[in-house]
Amino acid sequence: MNYLIYGAGHFGECFYRILVKQKLQVNGWIDQRLVSQMKYNLPIFDEHTADRNMTVIVAVTPLVNSNRGQIKERLQELGYNNVLGFFEAAREFPEVFKEYAQLEHLWMRTSHHDMLNLPSIKWLRARLGDDKSKNILDKLCAFRASLSIDDYPEPDRKIEYFPDDIPFNFQSPIRFIDCGAYTGDTVEAFVELHKKNIITLEHISSFEPDTNNYQTLTNTQNRLKKNNPEISFQAFPSGVWKCVDLLNFNQGQTSSSNIIQSEVINDSSVSVVDLDSTCQAMDINYIKMDIEGAELAALEGAKSLIQTQQPVLAICVYHKPKDLWELPQFIDQLQPNYDMYLRVHEHLGLSTVLYCIPKGSH
Repeated sequence: MNYLIYGAGHFGECFYRILVKQKLQVNGWIDQRLVSQMKYNLPIFDEHTADRNMTVIVAVTPLVNSNRGQIKERLQELGYNNVLGFFEAAREFPEVFKEYAQLEHLWMRTSHHDMLNLPSIKWLRARLGDDKSKNILDKLCAFRASLSIDDYPEPDRKIEYFPDDIPFNFQSPIRFIDCGAYTGDTVEAFVELHKKNIITLEHISSFEPDTNNYQTLTNTQNRLKKNNPEISFQAFPSGVWKCVDLLNFNQGQTSSSNIIQSEVINDSSVSVVDLDSTCQAMDINYIKMDIEGAELAALEGAKSLIQTQQPVLAICVYHKPKDLWELPQFIDQLQPNYDMYLRVHEHLGLSTVLYCIPKGSH
């Protein structure tokens, strides 16, 4: 059997290495971005010109609310006779997640001991506020332990940062801080909920240090301002940290731009601020953090806000292995008067979010 691999990225490389180890014939790649180039001395084809009789492995992880899940169907419509979708291929070649873990991307590590702390996991499970959260934690831990498709944590496909099964129950209009605002996707989603009278928004402050993302963010906010004058918007071209500082920044990674701790400041440095000194007077009642592994430092810089104002928190806990238990434990030390919930909004355990809701508000 001859194979083509759809997608010449990291997962494509993982499938390639597995096929080669098994002495299976790989004849090339399909990748619309890299047509006519070579990878591992194999040609990269356009999906319209590749050999339809070869078996195609789709090596592109699906994303919730994107057309990635339709790649297999599109290839079949183009006449490809044998296509393995991503999860079908993962069952056919079950070691793919272990191969991918070699990259140590985000929470993934080669040793499950680095991804699990059983006493802390036990504490977190007891601390979670509903059975769904406990089941999600069990599934995440099982997948970390096995890296097997059988334990794969499915995303819930609800609205990220406002899933309808979390008891938010705001008593006043929402005054929202968006840490890691990217291009304004969360802001836009929240405004849509506001327009549908699902929530009531009063104010949004967004923090985004990536220059290109920040430009798009301000364009998004300016457009939203025109149609929603009752909501006030602010945008800051800075990161969020434990103090005001100047830090190196890995810019231009679209949604994954991140702060780098280093003694030497380079040309890609950005300003960072702490929320306590920046937002103390804003009467904030909801803070979201998706800041590529800087969440703990940002929470340190929001100690006073969390202790005195007790806003709702939506904190991403998937960027580092220890985030899953260290961030809940840190928040609990700051403010024990929260009910905690866990949700997974994206594939591969990405967009795993810890929701902290003030006790007695629901």
